[in-house]
Amino acid sequence: MPDKPKVAILGGGMGGLSAAWRLSEPGWHERFGSITVYQRGWRLGGKGASSRGVHGRIEEHGLHVWLGHYDNAFRLMRDCYGALDRNWRDAFAPASDIGIVDHHDGVWRPWIGHFAENDRVPGDADDGAVNWAPGEILRRVARLLRDLVESFEPVEPVPVLSASPVASVPRRLSQPAAAVLAAGAMVEGLSLASGPVTEHAGIEAVAALDLALAEVRDVVSATTTEVWGARQGWHVIGMIAAVVRGSIADGVLQDPAASRRLNDEEFLDWIRRHGASDAMVESTYVRGLYDLVFGHAGGDPDRRGFGAGLGAMLSVKTMLDYKGAFFWKMTAGMGDVVFAPLYEALRQRGVDFEFFHRVDALHVAEDGLTIDSISVGRQAALAEACERYEPLVRVHGLPCFPAEPLVEQLACGEAIAGEPLESAWCTWPDAEARLLRRGVDFDHVVFAIPPPMAAHVCRELVAVRPEWRDMIENVATVATQSLQLWLRESERDLGWPEAGTTMTGYVDGFDTWASMPQLLAVEDWPVDDRPQSIAYFCNTFDSEWPPEGDANAFAASETSRVRATARQFCENDLAVLLPGAMSADGFRWELLCGDDAGDASALDSQFWRANIDPSDRYVQSLPGTDKFRLRSDESGFENLVLGGDWTDSGLNAGCIEAAVLSGLQAANALLGRHRFHRVIGAWLV
Repeated sequence: MPDKPKVAILGGGMGGLSAAWRLSEPGWHERFGSITVYQRGWRLGGKGASSRGVHGRIEEHGLHVWLGHYDNAFRLMRDCYGALDRNWRDAFAPASDIGIVDHHDGVWRPWIGHFAENDRVPGDADDGAVNWAPGEILRRVARLLRDLVESFEPVEPVPVLSASPVASVPRRLSQPAAAVLAAGAMVEGLSLASGPVTEHAGIEAVAALDLALAEVRDVVSATTTEVWGARQGWHVIGMIAAVVRGSIADGVLQDPAASRRLNDEEFLDWIRRHGASDAMVESTYVRGLYDLVFGHAGGDPDRRGFGAGLGAMLSVKTMLDYKGAFFWKMTAGMGDVVFAPLYEALRQRGVDFEFFHRVDALHVAEDGLTIDSISVGRQAALAEACERYEPLVRVHGLPCFPAEPLVEQLACGEAIAGEPLESAWCTWPDAEARLLRRGVDFDHVVFAIPPPMAAHVCRELVAVRPEWRDMIENVATVATQSLQLWLRESERDLGWPEAGTTMTGYVDGFDTWASMPQLLAVEDWPVDDRPQSIAYFCNTFDSEWPPEGDANAFAASETSRVRATARQFCENDLAVLLPGAMSADGFRWELLCGDDAGDASALDSQFWRANIDPSDRYVQSLPGTDKFRLRSDESGFENLVLGGDWTDSGLNAGCIEAAVLSGLQAANALLGRHRFHRVIGAWLV
């Protein structure tokens, strides 16, 4: 009886682990002989990896939040936590306050919008086939308008007219807020009268929406100088109106294929075609949308780029179709909440992991149809007493990846500490060169390594399949930079009243900020130096690609650039968000936990990253690039499938949901199933 086929998964990011999860479902031993994940370095996660550093502090690649419509990612984690007898709700917390830092008349001012939470549960498939009839769209727009009223300037109460103890206190609404509420009521009334999905119904819905918003436009434009928040609120409302109008008019929500046809067009040009004014297109709100998706070609914030079809679908899904909350934040590091539990659950299922295995090259068989072998550099051999590398430590009871390899498990011992084993430019000498052979070590391959790295390890594939060359050359990526600060005073004491908010649209350098108070309880700082607030910042990074000259000198130079940007940000820009962090002499460096220098050298006690490695670059969705993505089942080789947010998954954006979708589709292909078998999302195509 022939041996059962073996599966090699190259890359331990979310695409590879999602494929491993589906392939290893109960009964998998009847189909496969083994499933093995090969991962360079000592931890899993790819661009989402995190680890625990000094004092058990969480050190991330950047800022990671989950959107409320990430159904497949949430379903995966709910199943994983169930297998470990843990509650996924302990790992994810709703985050409903999202804002922009608005620049107007030479002044930066934060503006926060609150998005009402609902009782839907992310990961539930019961409403996967959303009714996107015009009436339903209008109903959800009405709900959004009501939410935005709460974000306008607070209003004064009037005396209670009823003696009843349960009577509510009426509010004297500002004129813009009253206009928005009236528009919302009109839109909701129109939604109840809307009929089935027809072209005529769509035209009526667009006309109704325009009518309802006309009064708001007039009122808000007349009062933008008197009521703080009115102008910002109108930009949000006008943008949503343009997206909804365009989605109805172009049939995006009724026919998912329509969104694909729009992806050659720039999103900003598309919303202009559907009524967005120049002021809205240039508003901080729109700039913030591009900041959130790292939609800056080459890292240049003046070169915004995002496909119109994807922008339309994601805008509607994000604003009108979130489950539970607009954002969900993890209650620990992404490595702790996502990748360590997946590792534990996959190990329980019998999946093998080969850490310290760097993929160097895939080799094509003479027939040009299959992957025949894989060159792998084994970065470190195990200590004699170890059967396998056990990667996790525990901090506050949570399984976590440490910031350095656990050297007691390695034959090389302390000598390897501090080596950049996760970098493509690491010069640490390998312990062994391995050649994985088809029919011996693997039969099927899941390739879960992103395009910039594929350019190095897939040269033979590029030589025989032109679509690989097109994908590598045209699916754009961008470097990013991140900064984390641990502060000795609370945000309220530092002048910020809304702990837990996520803000975007701010200055170049670090345009996005997340308040992360939920992490205070899971780090392990000493009692006399415990932070009272934690702040995460991120941005695109205009780093040269591909780099020229010595790669390690390039990496050192880029890391120094990020440190310089971080210092400038603290000294010049943090005052808008945390005014109490400043004194007459500038930034109060003594606020930073972990150092008592009291000067700018204290910045070295914090954490920042230049994400410039080929595997760390963020995958973009620039107009005209959609057609160059390969589906999971379109590798062109009989025993190779693809997994990662760089593939054509139906959600062609750089995010955790796209990576999960792709991994599930890669597994479905190996299992001989339909691409969307047990995938949530009737809107996918």
